[in-house]
Amino acid sequence: MNTRDPTATVRWAAFAAILLVSVALTVSAARYAVADQWAQSSNPALWLRAAKLEPANAENWYRLGRYRQFDFENGDLPLAISYYERATAVDPGSSPYWMDLGSAYEMTGNVAGADLAFRNAQKQYPVSAQADWAYGNFLLRHGRTQDAFRQIYRAISADPRLTAVAISSCWRSTHDIDQILKLALPANPEAYWGAIDFFVSTAEPDAAMAVWKNLAATGATFPASRAFRLLDLLISLRRPDDARMIWQQTLSLAHIAPDYGPNGSVVWNGGFEQDLLNGGFAWQYSAISGAEMDIDAETFHSGKRSLRIVFDGTLNVDFANVWQYVSVEPNSRYRFRAYLQTQAITTDSGLRFEISDVYQGGGASTPNVIEMQDWTPEEVEISTGPETRLLKIVLRRTPSNKFGNKIKGIAWVDDVSLVALPASSSAPR
Repeated sequence: MNTRDPTATVRWAAFAAILLVSVALTVSAARYAVADQWAQSSNPALWLRAAKLEPANAENWYRLGRYRQFDFENGDLPLAISYYERATAVDPGSSPYWMDLGSAYEMTGNVAGADLAFRNAQKQYPVSAQADWAYGNFLLRHGRTQDAFRQIYRAISADPRLTAVAISSCWRSTHDIDQILKLALPANPEAYWGAIDFFVSTAEPDAAMAVWKNLAATGATFPASRAFRLLDLLISLRRPDDARMIWQQTLSLAHIAPDYGPNGSVVWNGGFEQDLLNGGFAWQYSAISGAEMDIDAETFHSGKRSLRIVFDGTLNVDFANVWQYVSVEPNSRYRFRAYLQTQAITTDSGLRFEISDVYQGGGASTPNVIEMQDWTPEEVEISTGPETRLLKIVLRRTPSNKFGNKIKGIAWVDDVSLVALPASSSAPR
C-alpha cells in the first residue's frame, strides 16, 4: 500500500503558491514596466494605454487631463474633465489635481463644481499659496470681491513673491486701495513694498501714497534707496510737496540724520560729509565718458571732504552729471553759493552751477570757472515764481565750440548752499 508523505504535499503546495505569487509579481512588474514606458513616450495615445493598463496611477489620468485641456489642436474639455475626475478619485489628496479640475469646470460654466474643486485643493494643502491664489482669482472673476481678497491675503502671506501680481489683479478689479489694504494686503513691510513697487510701475501715485502711509506707520527701517522710485514718480508728476514729505520720512526711517548745513540752507549734504545717496533730494550722479567723480578726503574747503571731478582730456564733455532737487517756497528769493577750486581746467568752457525751476524753466547760473583757482565762493541769487516748489541744482559744463575743446583738469566742489533771503534783500546780481 502506498502512503503519501504529508510533508511532501505541504512542500509541493508551498512551492505552487510561491510559483503563483512569482508569476503574479512578474506579470505585475511587466505590466508596470510597459505602462511606465508608454507613459514616458511623447505619444498621447500611449499615455491613454498606460492609464488603462495601470488605472490606479493617478498621474497618468492627470497628464491626460492637462493634454486635453491645454493642447490647442487636440483640446477636448469634457474629456479633460473626465480624466481629472479619475485622477482625483484615485488620489483625492493632490491639490494640483483639484485646481486643474476646478479650472476646467469653470471653463465649461460649472461654477459650483469649480468652487468645490478649488476648496478641495485648499483642504488638501491648507498652507498652499498656489491653492489660495487660484481660489482667490476664481472668486475675483465671479465678483465675490471680499472673499477673493481674503484668499489673496492668505496667498501673499504664504508667498510674498506674489504681492505685485496679486495687487495687480485686485487693483484691476476694484481700484479700491482702502479695501485692498484692509482685506488683501498683509500688514508687513515686505508686502507694502511689493504694493508700492507695483503702483509706482503703473504710475498710480495716490495708491502708492496710501500704501506708504501704512508702511511708515510700522516704523520699519529700510535703506533710503528703497524709496527713490516713489520719489522720482512724485517729482515727475509735479507733486513736489508729497515728495518732500516722503523724503523727510525716508530719512527718519532710514536713520539718516538731517544734513542741510548752516543758515537754513535747503541743500542736502552740501559739504559732502555724508556718502552720496544718488536719489531723492540728495546729490545724484551718473557716469559719463571723459570724466570721473569721487569724494576727496584730502582736499576740501571745510569739514573733512569735498566732491572731486577729474576730466581726462579725451572728450569735449557735455557734463550735467551731478545734480540735486531742492524744495523751496514760491515768491521767494534765495542766494546760491558754492565753493570751487580748480586745477588746470582747459578749454574756454569750464564748470558752473545752474539753478532752475524743475517745472516752469528759467533760472540762474554761476560764472564759468576755468584754468587755476583756489577755493572761491561762486554765488548767484534766484527768485521763485508763484508756482515754484522745486528747483534743480546742476553742476554743469557745456561743450566748447572752439578748436582744442577736449577738457582736461580737476575741479573740487564744497559747501554748497541755497539760503532764503529776507523779503527786503537787494535785487539779483
